Amino acid sequence: MTAVTEQHLITAILPADVDTLALAAAVHEQFGILAVFEHHGRGIGRTTRRVGRAPLMPERRCLFSVQVTAERVEEVFAWLLEAARIGRSGGGLIYHQRLGTSLLDS
Repeated sequence: MTAVTEQHLITAILPADVDTLALAAAVHEQFGILAVFEHHGRGIGRTTRRVGRAPLMPERRCLFSVQVTAERVEEVFAWLLEAARIGRSGGGLIYHQRLGTSLLDS
């Protein structure tokens, strides 16, 4: 069983108005990190608006992930929190997890 215990994955769920390409370039420029991933999803949250009696329409969200070493996780996390403007209303959320082995590895 091999484990990558010294790596963390920081994931931010961001609104569609965040320029993730510019954010990825800034992460690379600021920290030299190349392991940046982007995925898209939709969901309904507290900031979702409806027009009149129309049903709630799902908002488009971007899942932005960065793989970092354990030594830099707090620094990159704090920087990303500020750079992606996550603290604003409807700005999304951010979390990180330690990467390790799969439950299926034996």
